[in-house]
Amino acid sequence: MSRQDLENLQGGRFRRRTKRKLAVFIDGIGLDRATKRLNRKVELSLLLKGVCEGLTPVLAKYYTLVPHEDDARQFSFLDAVERGGLEPVVRHLPPKGVKRTVSIDVLLATDLLTFAMAQDKDPNTTDTENADTVKKQAVIVCPSRDLIYAIDRAHSHGVEVSLADFGFYGNSDGWKGVDRWIDLSTSEIIWRG
Repeated sequence: MSRQDLENLQGGRFRRRTKRKLAVFIDGIGLDRATKRLNRKVELSLLLKGVCEGLTPVLAKYYTLVPHEDDARQFSFLDAVERGGLEPVVRHLPPKGVKRTVSIDVLLATDLLTFAMAQDKDPNTTDTENADTVKKQAVIVCPSRDLIYAIDRAHSHGVEVSLADFGFYGNSDGWKGVDRWIDLSTSEIIWRG
């Protein structure tokens, strides 16, 4: 952040000139696999707080697959997701014996691009003043590689994209349009006690 991004208020206080909008997208399947590998459980509200850096997200979604037959365990889990401050986005797996691939990547990619391309206008300003008044940021937790194209497209629309996962992946891994990588494996605040 540069000095041009700050507005000097009285008494030595500063305020950002640009408004920021944050969206958080959690790939629940990827998160579940990573935490099982680490043999730990994540507290979703703490994870959300940790990746938001003090901002209140305008959108926070958790994408997951559930069995074809709903049961009390699934409802309990989805209630916990909502209590963690996330909106669950659910796809049902096909019934047993049906050979069909089900993915959440299309849903996540669609929501990411919808966020990226949405027009953010302040009714109190003119169109020329609106151009740089809103800076969009997206955090994607445990993304699959199938999201590379959607992430790059969101970045090309001006969204600052951060990926959060357990371990470090550099630009050489083929991630285009990623501004920052958040290594969750070093965090001690996101785990259940």
